[in-house]
Amino acid sequence: MTKIRPATRADLPAVLELITRLQADPAHGIGFYGDTEAEIADELAAVQPEWHEGALLAVRSSGAICGVLSTDVNPEVGRAWLYGPHIDLPTGHPATPPAWQKTADMLYEAALRLPHLQGIGDLNLYAHTENRELAEFAKRHGFERETPTRIFTLQGADLRAMMTQDREHVERLPSDGSMNAQFADLFDRAFPNTASTSQQLLDLDKHVVVALRQADGKLAGFASGYTMEVEHLVDYVAVEPDMRCVGVGRRVVKGLLGELDAQNGARSQATAVVSVENHASGAMFAGLGFNVDLVLVSYRRKP
Repeated sequence: MTKIRPATRADLPAVLELITRLQADPAHGIGFYGDTEAEIADELAAVQPEWHEGALLAVRSSGAICGVLSTDVNPEVGRAWLYGPHIDLPTGHPATPPAWQKTADMLYEAALRLPHLQGIGDLNLYAHTENRELAEFAKRHGFERETPTRIFTLQGADLRAMMTQDREHVERLPSDGSMNAQFADLFDRAFPNTASTSQQLLDLDKHVVVALRQADGKLAGFASGYTMEVEHLVDYVAVEPDMRCVGVGRRVVKGLLGELDAQNGARSQATAVVSVENHASGAMFAGLGFNVDLVLVSYRRKP
């Protein structure tokens, strides 16, 4: 008999062990998590400082944890992200698909009753393209498959070499707010209906936004990102249409990584997420030395 219960702080070691073990298999892979225990612990904390407050567990009669579903909500944009579900069942066994789906349904139904998900109808899943159980789960519950994304990474000596390159004229957004309106305008045009608002990026202490100005002082482009335990993350890059194809994107990405290094210390890896249909951004990151590490796919259920 499997039951669902809220997670507690004391569950963290067992949860980390389960997620880390399952993440090693693409058939169980969830896109919001990395591969190592340190990365997963960091990402759980990024969802909520008190990670357990938005997490649910599937527990066997023996008390062993066999499933995890964590949730993250952005009430300002009316969206929620379901981190999982991770369910500890072997792949390839005939009994696995129905057992996986049953446990996933139990976790999902319990998640929909969580207080912070009340009134949130825009739900998102994200997984490795080989996670067929999640694909089936998404289809059954009315989630639509979206365009896959490529995960680009730059590591080790190649990342350190980038940090030595010239970052002239790239600057953090002025603290007086003089460029905020231009930043918000370009952000809203480049990323409509995305996970965060432009104001949230400006308000979050962990986020860094760098900009490159044109000769007349107007914004040419920006890059934003933040630092986690083991890597720098580039989450948004945008360039004004009339300034594309002249190296603005590359310059702001270099500037962002330099600022993140200066603010938070060196990391062994930088990561960026790019839609497979965004050929220009893919070519830009490839030109900077980034390599495609894996391909993930999101599923979305809109209100």
